[in-house]
Amino acid sequence: MEDLPHPNAAPESCAPCPAPAGVSLRAVIMALLGALAVMQVGVWAFLGLSLWWWALGGGALGIALIVVARAPGWGAMLSWRDLALCGAVSVLLLALGGEGRQFYANTDWQVRLAVLRDLVVQPWPFAYDVPGGPSVLRAPLGMYLAPALVGKAAGGLYAAELALWAQNSLLLTLVLGAGSALFDGARARAVALGVFLGFSGMDVVGQAIASQPLWLHLEQWAGFQFTAAVTQLFWVPQHCLTGWIFAVAYLGWRRGWVPRVALAVMLPLLPLLSPLAAVGCAPFALHAYGAGWRGFGARDWWRDLGWPVLAGVAALPGLLYLVVAGDTVGGASAPLPMSSYPTFILLEIGGYLLALRLRRGAGDYGAAVAWIVVGSLLVIPFGRVGAGMDFAMRASIPALAILAVLVAEVVVRGAQDADWRAARRVALTVFCIGLVTPVGEIGRAIIWPPAPAVTCGYYGVVPGGLATYVAPLNRFPAVIAPALAPRIAPHDPAHCWNGRWPDAVDGRDVQAHPGRG
Repeated sequence: MEDLPHPNAAPESCAPCPAPAGVSLRAVIMALLGALAVMQVGVWAFLGLSLWWWALGGGALGIALIVVARAPGWGAMLSWRDLALCGAVSVLLLALGGEGRQFYANTDWQVRLAVLRDLVVQPWPFAYDVPGGPSVLRAPLGMYLAPALVGKAAGGLYAAELALWAQNSLLLTLVLGAGSALFDGARARAVALGVFLGFSGMDVVGQAIASQPLWLHLEQWAGFQFTAAVTQLFWVPQHCLTGWIFAVAYLGWRRGWVPRVALAVMLPLLPLLSPLAAVGCAPFALHAYGAGWRGFGARDWWRDLGWPVLAGVAALPGLLYLVVAGDTVGGASAPLPMSSYPTFILLEIGGYLLALRLRRGAGDYGAAVAWIVVGSLLVIPFGRVGAGMDFAMRASIPALAILAVLVAEVVVRGAQDADWRAARRVALTVFCIGLVTPVGEIGRAIIWPPAPAVTCGYYGVVPGGLATYVAPLNRFPAVIAPALAPRIAPHDPAHCWNGRWPDAVDGRDVQAHPGRG
């Protein structure tokens, strides 16, 4: 199966027609790729890499981006009005998620703001002088690096927090704007945006079955977890944006508007933002290349597979950085809760899959996309990295985003096509039950107290550190080891924040991060 043409593409005879006002999908995707490239440059600065690498890696990144921008196969336009609407929604949602600390922030932000604080306050590169030998931050730092530099230049942590909010709002605006191009007409785009952002499984039913409180976080009832769109934005925006950036580019490729090479260049740049979410992108990337391999000529192979190698070269320091002391992260030893798996699948995605089954035809994206989504979501819950459910929560993000778009297509098309109305009724029923999850997250953001300022660094919030965030300096390979990094002895106050900070999982006020001690 080769790249699919846009079903509503203008005929060749319309080539002289004036272009509609707005911004091209190519410009939006290139802006997203540019942001991912800046994150790679940021990690070079954080590690203090030598100038020869800046020349080599910078040249490789630049060539790869130029190749993508000049590749044939781009299409679609976004209106400025739609982009402005997406911008307003993005700023508001991320504010409600705690960015800028105008509203409640989930306790994950305690560690996140401590990491940002260290990146602002400490010189780059640096190592923590802690018992057991010096250690270095080793986490997906893509989201933090540019805001931290703003904080350094502007002279404070809060400036970095505002820059983080602005950066994430811009990225989300571009993602939602690109997604709006997948639907025709203002009404359809508004409905699709609502379905996408409200998308969730029927967690409230699972929480009730498990006899858990219905006024707290609803998504941990099964021992497995797929995460609602709003929950992803509020709790883990870096993982969320990783999956959504790739998902919208992939769906654009399916519509014939994004060249396949853009996906190949994007993939190695994503792990610095979220390695686990990037793993979830891999099946869709493989489909993009496997679908058209029979028609590849020599020129296609070089353009679609050769040039993207440059992006991989540029991303190599970041990829090496992420796997330093990876053996210390480990896998989960606790047995999987297999007895809850059937109920989990039924309540999280079963109703939506029934809606897809009731469609007449495969829609705009083809049956293969739906099958990859189904296969991914059935298998991903069995993966574990570390002691929790992080792998399933993060690796499922791209598939859930694509499933949300497929469900939005059912809702939009079912309003006009009688053959899709049964599917639409099922989809809306499941959606309305699942809407309890994002409504609860937004309600807590408004009712609970705003997040206080974090006054400690990472080791103050999590004494002793965790292998998911720090690694011994002596485990870094020589090619990326921070040379001459000053040793910083953590000195933190007894209390890392002043004021209430309740935990959304159990409702109790916490004076220390759950991982502390």
